[in-house]
Amino acid sequence: MEKIFLKKYILWFFLSLILSIGGPFLFRLDFLDGARRVLWMLIIIFGGFSLYSGYFFKINRSSFWGVLIFPATFSAVNLIFRMLSGSSLVSSDYAYYFALIYLILSLFTFFGDYKYKNSNEKDDNPFAKNKIGIIGRIKHAEK
Repeated sequence: MEKIFLKKYILWFFLSLILSIGGPFLFRLDFLDGARRVLWMLIIIFGGFSLYSGYFFKINRSSFWGVLIFPATFSAVNLIFRMLSGSSLVSSDYAYYFALIYLILSLFTFFGDYKYKNSNEKDDNPFAKNKIGIIGRIKHAEK
């Protein structure tokens, strides 16, 4: 069982590493200017990856610490590149703010209140089985 969890975390770490290094290099090409680069890479692609990471670790019933992999990897890659080359892959002015945003996004989906596919838990809501709705609840309470 531990091997399965370790494989998920290592796979997620490598995906985060590839995205943290490859994304900025790809988007440094001349087909996007600075504002579009920030919008597409930092907000849409990396934000979507963060949202999915929280969802992924929730539906696989993995540990909470898995949602820290991408923000920590993103921050570490930028720090290492800044230490080695003097400039970071993503502007150091806002790279760590985006890492914090990615952490918050993944926490939103990890702690979100939704039923996932593998749920064997009983539903505590007595109205959920009958699918009564709010009007039916009021009528049911009046009886």
